[in-house]
Amino acid sequence: MMRARLTRRMRRTLQVTIALALLLSAGLAAHELRVRRAVAGWTERAHPIEPQAMPLSRVRAGFERTRAPDAADYDALALHVLEGWTAYRTPDAERAHYPGEPSDAGRPQDGLEGFARILPLAAVRWAGGASAVITTVSDARQSDLVALFARGLKVGTDPTHPHYWGAIRDYSPQLVEAADIALGLWIGRAQLWDGLDAATRRQVANWLTGALTSQPHEGTWQLFPLIVHRALQGLGVDVRRFDARVTSNWEHFRSLHRGDGWFDDPPNGFDYYNAWGVHYSLYWLRRMDPGFEPDFIGQVQADFASFQRHLFSQRGHPLMGRSACYRMAAPTPLLAAQFTAPGAVAAGEALRALDLTWSWFLRQGALKAGAPTSGFCGDDPALQARYSGPASCLWSLRALVLALDLQARNGLLDQPRAPLPVERGNFTMHQPVSGWTVVGEQATQRIELVLPAHADRQAAPDTRWRDYGWIARITEAWLHSPRRPDNRPALYLRHRYPNGEARSLCER
Repeated sequence: MMRARLTRRMRRTLQVTIALALLLSAGLAAHELRVRRAVAGWTERAHPIEPQAMPLSRVRAGFERTRAPDAADYDALALHVLEGWTAYRTPDAERAHYPGEPSDAGRPQDGLEGFARILPLAAVRWAGGASAVITTVSDARQSDLVALFARGLKVGTDPTHPHYWGAIRDYSPQLVEAADIALGLWIGRAQLWDGLDAATRRQVANWLTGALTSQPHEGTWQLFPLIVHRALQGLGVDVRRFDARVTSNWEHFRSLHRGDGWFDDPPNGFDYYNAWGVHYSLYWLRRMDPGFEPDFIGQVQADFASFQRHLFSQRGHPLMGRSACYRMAAPTPLLAAQFTAPGAVAAGEALRALDLTWSWFLRQGALKAGAPTSGFCGDDPALQARYSGPASCLWSLRALVLALDLQARNGLLDQPRAPLPVERGNFTMHQPVSGWTVVGEQATQRIELVLPAHADRQAAPDTRWRDYGWIARITEAWLHSPRRPDNRPALYLRHRYPNGEARSLCER
């Protein structure tokens, strides 16, 4: 009897021991998973701050009048987001930490985007004659943007500084931001680059040349080294030893042209990245180097813009594809063509597309706390890719950057507006290269993007929008890394994308 009791006790003890061991192992495994998956700075979040010197109400008022917005209204928009940048910048200004959901690259990289992606906008203002000193309520004083960006450059490119941006390596996200930094330096060279001491210029140039020795991803990334190369060349830096390499990048990228201004962007194919990624870069390559492929760039931008003007109406434009928060940059090609392909699209149509884009999205909440939001309208993590951070959506300012540059060159923003195709009548326009068909209805201002190749997928369940639900939130809270839903099927595989769908997504 005692032996049986002892055996049962030993068995229970063994079972408890095994259970505890399994629980401990599971806990250690979960901890290891969290350590490996955790994103740097996950728990550090910026608090929203609404600009007060140039409040959002003033910006919206400029786009709500019966008359078209003018140059002052667009400058107010620029001042609003620049004031936002001053509120979120670090003490040394080498980064800006915006409120919002972090990317899987971590807080340091997200902060670098906050520096790089706003610099071209700041530079194009002061290069156009506007003062670099702006009023900022958050600082309780005026801020000299040139001085702040100069300080940030000195700190961020210093390998010995604790806030160093990190070296640019193969496929590293720093390569993307280097292009915007180099471009901003070139645009604002008389104020920013020329004001740096010789040692800092060498340090900045050394950091940027990492983009000329690193391997970019396929597609639009091939343009980043070329932007850096031409910018440094224009700043007087000897980059001849990299000529052959960037020429190879360009030739490879040019081989992705499929016709009519459309470039394949693996693995996503055709989407709005052609507008705000490719054609934005082509504009600046021609501005930095007027002799660079003028016939090719002029033709592809003329072809692309002549089709794309059909996508805009008083109800916004159809939205599909990744990085949907770059939405306000959709008019970029129409503006770019004003310089590279004059006459391809009337200036009044390009301006009308720009006005309608900003006025519609401002009404839907596209600006908040001094920065573009992450969704179609307001913030929406379900539409924010895991590689996107709080400052990624600053690329939605790219059409604004071009508009201010063209304003300084020829007073574009003061020119009269002209009606867009859908404001003149009904139409159906097919683009054979991309396979896109655009249907416009004048009476309702409805525009529908139709992808005939996806007709058999219209009812497929995987094309429904996936919400950012509680399971994703709990998983993120534990792993300290983004687990936002993958909405690629909904963004790419649907048969129809009406412009009215954006409104319904805003209201869900």
